[in-house]
Amino acid sequence: MKISETDKEIISEAIKTAESKTSGEIVPVILGSSDFYPAAHFRLALIMGILASLICYYTYDFNDPIMLLFIQLPGMVVGYLLAYLNFFKRLFTSQSEMDEEVFQRALEVFYKNKVSMTKDRTGIMIFISLLERKVEILADCGINEKVEKEYWNNMLNNLLSKIKTNDITSGLAEAIAECGRSLEKSFPIKGDDTNEISDDLVTD
Repeated sequence: MKISETDKEIISEAIKTAESKTSGEIVPVILGSSDFYPAAHFRLALIMGILASLICYYTYDFNDPIMLLFIQLPGMVVGYLLAYLNFFKRLFTSQSEMDEEVFQRALEVFYKNKVSMTKDRTGIMIFISLLERKVEILADCGINEKVEKEYWNNMLNNLLSKIKTNDITSGLAEAIAECGRSLEKSFPIKGDDTNEISDDLVTD
């Protein structure tokens, strides 16, 4: 999915509106994927190479069996390239691999964008990884002390349902608004409040 400038503006405005009532900082992130997943390429290359050999073996007569090995090469190349398509990459990547990579990348982005360095430890990140169709919501310790985990799980499930219908922009805007309402109760805006983190959507 390509994130348009209009989408970015909608999300940015949602952040500004949400943060106008709270001292919390909300950071939305949308990435195409959390990893290259090279194993998926090699798995599909191996399968396609073997499949090419089997098809030729049962279709043609070979005087020299070594030719079957050479026939594997184009099949392997085709398999490797097919894994660039999201459908095949997901198909040949285990759920546990994707879960681990998404979580690790979310942590990396969380600290890279200094979500954990706000004055009152009230940063929250909504992380979406499109290839894996996964969402991670990471909140700093100041928020986790006052907001139950079940609250974030409900928000995560609602956002996932929007992603499945390709309604990511409105789903993310709704999640941001919900974050603002939650943070407003425990972390209302202060007179000396400053915007510590950019209101722009993070895309890489």
